[in-house]
Amino acid sequence: MTEKNLDQEALSYENCEGDPAHYDFGAITPVYYVEEPQYQLESICGHDQRIKVTSTATLPYKAVCKLYLKSKSGHNLIGTGWLTHKNKLYTAGHCVYNPDYGGWMDSIIVVPGLAGTLEPFGRYVAEAMAATNEWIKSRSRRYDMGAIKLSTQVSHGDVLIPTLTDAAEGTVCGYPGDRDRSVFQYKMRDSVGEKDGRFFYQIDTFGGQSGSPLLKDNRHAIGIHNYGGCDNKASDLYQRFIDDVDKW
Repeated sequence: MTEKNLDQEALSYENCEGDPAHYDFGAITPVYYVEEPQYQLESICGHDQRIKVTSTATLPYKAVCKLYLKSKSGHNLIGTGWLTHKNKLYTAGHCVYNPDYGGWMDSIIVVPGLAGTLEPFGRYVAEAMAATNEWIKSRSRRYDMGAIKLSTQVSHGDVLIPTLTDAAEGTVCGYPGDRDRSVFQYKMRDSVGEKDGRFFYQIDTFGGQSGSPLLKDNRHAIGIHNYGGCDNKASDLYQRFIDDVDKW
């Protein structure tokens, strides 16, 4: 098992300054990072094996959140996050700080457990964001990790538990931009490998799923999905990241 306490990169924080009412739901630009350019936007590794989640009444699905991200460049972006507290969630670093779109996001709308037209737990506005210093300074793929603080607590207390462990198998569950207008969660489980602070897998993903949890089981998440390319990839969690978000 990898020594989890060797990675102690600190976080930087920023307030959300924009008006979420300015988000244009009719002009969304899906963003997805892939490490192999021949894959372009999608990272379906062979036959598409993703399974649609039709009910989000239970964990982990009620803790998985749809993100609507308004950038300072004026783009309407989408992503995924997952609740670790009633008012905080993890996501990919590039979902909160993206130099291709003006740096820190201007505003973020968070919808836990979105399922089609149903928003069973309401929608929330982000008041602040965080990302690792190494992502901000050098766009380190290993440290492409972020967090969001909400202005109010969500209506339920069921959250995912960040866990410092490796796993032989994992599940990625989030909101892909190529299915159902990106308003339903899709999931897939497969074998997982780990190297140099990152998880690698052939789990099918697409733009919009950046920030999804890499789940060990229905309550525990071990990584933050952030890249495609078959292998698709997640950043491994580490203690300082968990502690800094807890204390935020």
